[in-house]
Amino acid sequence: MRTNLMKMIGLALFMTLLMPVGMLFAKESAPTNSLTSNTANWYDVEEASNLLGRMQTHAINARNALGQNQVSETDLAWQIQALNLDNARSNVNRMGADLLQLDRISSKVEPWQQRLIYKVTPQVHEMAYQLEAAINTVNEYQSKDHLALTQYPQYVNQVCRNANQVSGTISNVTRSADTEEKVAALHELNTTKVGS
Repeated sequence: MRTNLMKMIGLALFMTLLMPVGMLFAKESAPTNSLTSNTANWYDVEEASNLLGRMQTHAINARNALGQNQVSETDLAWQIQALNLDNARSNVNRMGADLLQLDRISSKVEPWQQRLIYKVTPQVHEMAYQLEAAINTVNEYQSKDHLALTQYPQYVNQVCRNANQVSGTISNVTRSADTEEKVAALHELNTTKVGS
């Protein structure tokens, strides 16, 4: 009888020791979160979030700077339109500088930030291209009447559209990642509670 009791205690002890190992393997086989990475650096992740937020602000500022220029058959003198274009160019140049910094740290940020950088880069490049075309057109045709007959209105509209795209993309992806992080945290919390 004593031998059977010792065997049962030994078996219970053995099972107790194996249980944490089983939990360890269960956690390893759980699906990984596509939002986080082992190579991400906290400082760079924070810097990327700040840079992306700043880019969103610059995109909005560039769009707002061209708001008056976007109105068809505008009564603005070409000089005022040129000033608005210069203000927009300043914001687009800042976005370009932010993109360079993001490119420099892109290997050390979260996967969702890498995807976002990849997605907004061509939008910013297109925005810069259209803006440069608008500036060149104003420089060539220094008359509001002549500008209306050129591609100038389309260039300005395209810059504003690209600015809206950049701002919207950053906002949507950031909001989606934040939601996914919260869901993953809740899932982990529920998994931990069930395992306890």
